[in-house]
Amino acid sequence: MGDETEMNGMSKGNLPAEYTSFVGRTGEVAEGLAGLASARLLTVTGPGGVGKTRVATRIAQAARRSFPDGVWYAELSAVHDEAELAGRVAQVLGVPGRRTADDVAAVLRDRRALVLLDTCEHLTPAVSRLAEAMLRHSAEARVLVTGRRPPSTGGQRILDLRPLPDADALALFADRAVAADPGFKLTPEVRRAAAAVCRSVDALPLAVELAAACLRTLSVGELRDRIRDRGALSAGATTSVLARHRDLRALVGWSHELCGAEQRVLWAALSVVRGPFEPEMAESIGAEAGLPEARVLAVLADLVDGSVVSREPTPEGPRYRMLRVYREVGVEHLDDGARRRLTARYGTRRPGPAPRPRRVRDPGRPVLSARELQVAVLITEGLTNLEIARRLVISKRTVDAHVRNILAKGHLASRTHVAAWVASSLGSDSIPASVQG
Repeated sequence: MGDETEMNGMSKGNLPAEYTSFVGRTGEVAEGLAGLASARLLTVTGPGGVGKTRVATRIAQAARRSFPDGVWYAELSAVHDEAELAGRVAQVLGVPGRRTADDVAAVLRDRRALVLLDTCEHLTPAVSRLAEAMLRHSAEARVLVTGRRPPSTGGQRILDLRPLPDADALALFADRAVAADPGFKLTPEVRRAAAAVCRSVDALPLAVELAAACLRTLSVGELRDRIRDRGALSAGATTSVLARHRDLRALVGWSHELCGAEQRVLWAALSVVRGPFEPEMAESIGAEAGLPEARVLAVLADLVDGSVVSREPTPEGPRYRMLRVYREVGVEHLDDGARRRLTARYGTRRPGPAPRPRRVRDPGRPVLSARELQVAVLITEGLTNLEIARRLVISKRTVDAHVRNILAKGHLASRTHVAAWVASSLGSDSIPASVQG
């Protein structure tokens, strides 16, 4: 049986049906649809429990009329290697037995189809190669990926999900609370307690749902007090078929397992900080925890890439923040002495105005040419190499070379690392006027 017959046998695809209401995220879904229309690879990223799968599925559902050859969904959390990945996607596409990325991708030749690869953070290199093969074999196919770390594939658009706004978190809590307790009413007193619950779990959608499920046995006030006194939810009741999606701490533990040794050390050390912190503070904490100071910002960038730490631009400079449940898991990996020492020094600190960036670089900092510096600063604005080329009126090939030089000089692994280095190491006096605008 040929590929055409096999795919046409399920021409609508296999996108899973929704079985609970979808609350909020209207803007994110619209942004995702726009990204999918302008790029052939869209990646939905964010911390565990933020709703990546749900948002990606909603985007795929809304876009399905644009894909007459179907929308195909592959859940990959139980996949462990590249051959298994290819086999799983081949099975979804109706051509079992294929074991290489090119063999699987060949099925999509001349097909206008959308393939959703869900939960890919543990397979980043393999998923990158598979996505590239799919896009290379078919000019009409699109790929939608979810993961806490985006694949290293050029030309992708990234939709970075954050916790819900307060109003949407409360609406989600109320919706799920009625399912747990049909008599639930959002009176003014209950509203205040429910809003406190949502804030206590950082408005993470999964955490909000787990909290609402607890109303089978607790009142909203009791739930608020228990979370405030004991920390984020260890377990709850959801209908997810994935065990780690039924336990918030297990979900965060999955992120911890995916981290390397340096990332785990910095995660644990930063977990004592209850609010936002600056790059300089991260360097100080990381050095005190035993990391080489020159490595801390690169390790911090890894944690940002893995959605463990969020980066928040401000007029005074970048701030970083770790969600409460990530802090609770991190602090468990500190010994008592380190926890007391770091908490005493950093646990109650609140960031003031960001210190002026250093005008004189440390001897160990990479020295960039004026053009490389322009490119590095534009990377921090989120511009692609093509967009940088257009801004500076130079060729994309030249920009590609400058980016390679920047990464090599700084011993950096990704564009996120470049952004972290520029933010912490350069003052406005060092930035060319043409870039400052």
